[in-house]
Amino acid sequence: MSKITSLILLIVFISFSTFTKAQAPLEEIAPPEIEFEDEKDSEGFLRVSIGVSSKSGNTESDSYSGRIETGTTINKTVIYGMIEGAYAESEVEDDEGNTRDERTEGRVKAVANAKQRFDGFFLFANASAMRDSLAGIDFRGIFATGVGTYLVDTDDFKFSVEAGVAYVVEEADEDDDYFALRLAERIDYNLTETTTIWESAEIIPEASDFGNFLANIEFGIEAAVNSRVSIGLLFQLEHDAEPTPEVKKKTDTTIGARITLSL
Repeated sequence: MSKITSLILLIVFISFSTFTKAQAPLEEIAPPEIEFEDEKDSEGFLRVSIGVSSKSGNTESDSYSGRIETGTTINKTVIYGMIEGAYAESEVEDDEGNTRDERTEGRVKAVANAKQRFDGFFLFANASAMRDSLAGIDFRGIFATGVGTYLVDTDDFKFSVEAGVAYVVEEADEDDDYFALRLAERIDYNLTETTTIWESAEIIPEASDFGNFLANIEFGIEAAVNSRVSIGLLFQLEHDAEPTPEVKKKTDTTIGARITLSL
């Protein structure tokens, strides 16, 4: 069992202990879904996280990561930004199925999102940029806009769906750019006063070739330790229907744990 896996299991144990003991109100540690009040501005939030994860798929890798995220609400406009980086040690199989020597790689990703809410729906604009040397991607930018709505919108449960268009730019062994569609959904649920769970999914198919698409799925749970510190567990699935030539598999899965400080 790797050191990373051991750390994740330790945080799992601490997390379940925290679920029943923590007393901090959920509003103080809630993930990026931001509430708004008519004609009022929020103070916003700033969160810093560190984490460990184990990834399988194209590579078997253990990574250490850091994330900074911030957001605010101005009247009915919700603004969110995030940047994260990961340092990974991996083992890769060659064409004959033999494991290559361990290598060290990195991943950097930045996301910006703006959402304008109206009665019954919202407009959104997303921009993301990433570099992932493990996947052989020098740069991938996705710029999307569209419309969404909350199918359920209560204090404890939120379920939103989005549909729009996107433009994808990718620099790898073979550079590519194309227009695409974007479909997404997200669920946030307050399991207890101190614990929240969420799920999100998106699919981005090329407009002229639906067989070429990107898909991302995420499940997470977070519990408050106190008013500033929380512990979270995360599962991610990333699928690229047409990966770079050096990548053998189309799907990567990641299981991780993180500790977050709200400033």
